[in-house]
Amino acid sequence: MTRMDRPVMIASGVRSPIGQSLLAQVGSNWEILALGREPVSGEGVAWMRADFRQPPETWRQGLSDWIGRRGKPVHALVHIAGTVYSAPFESTTADELQSTWGVNLAAALHLGQAVSPYFAHGGRVVLVGSVDARYASRDGSAAAYGAAKAGLEGLARHWAAEWGDRQVCVNVVAPGALDGGMGPADDVTAEHLRERIALGRLGRPSEAAAAIAFLLSPGAAYITGTTIAVDGGLNLTY
Repeated sequence: MTRMDRPVMIASGVRSPIGQSLLAQVGSNWEILALGREPVSGEGVAWMRADFRQPPETWRQGLSDWIGRRGKPVHALVHIAGTVYSAPFESTTADELQSTWGVNLAAALHLGQAVSPYFAHGGRVVLVGSVDARYASRDGSAAAYGAAKAGLEGLARHWAAEWGDRQVCVNVVAPGALDGGMGPADDVTAEHLRERIALGRLGRPSEAAAAIAFLLSPGAAYITGTTIAVDGGLNLTY
């Protein structure tokens, strides 16, 4: 498959461990525009600067212009970008709240709005959430982050309903504690988490990426509006 034959994917957070794993697994099958603050390279990968902490007007027009120049529909949108502040809700500052919701939640909505006019019939949207949307960790509060990730699940359900007549599937992949990226900060925290995971280990970024890859595949054409937890069986016991 030549680069010109590849379907187009718009993706954020590609520099993250999950994003890098996704590129390794499916990158050769797509023409990818990676949005983020730092450059991303790879075969078939273009990069456009986008700081999701800033107003969407700083990057939305550039995204529309890039898609327009390609002259091809967009077949996939993957939102991996995220940020977290581990702080009790009472001490979360307004700036931390705005940044957390802007990067994790609002960016997904604005990306969807920007891509919508160009989205292909039967396309795919995958949003990367978190188990923090449903669980509060004993190892550190992150209420604003959990609220933002819960918002992604609600957004996905409404989005799936609105785009159903276009056969667009919209889903969330919710990783649990991963060994890498925004995973546990120290060995003690990691061990506490392992005790609450049925499989007895932390997850790998490649395992979360594999779930995203599946949702992008033809085999996931009848899955929409749902959340797939990739958490090793977290909190299955009481």
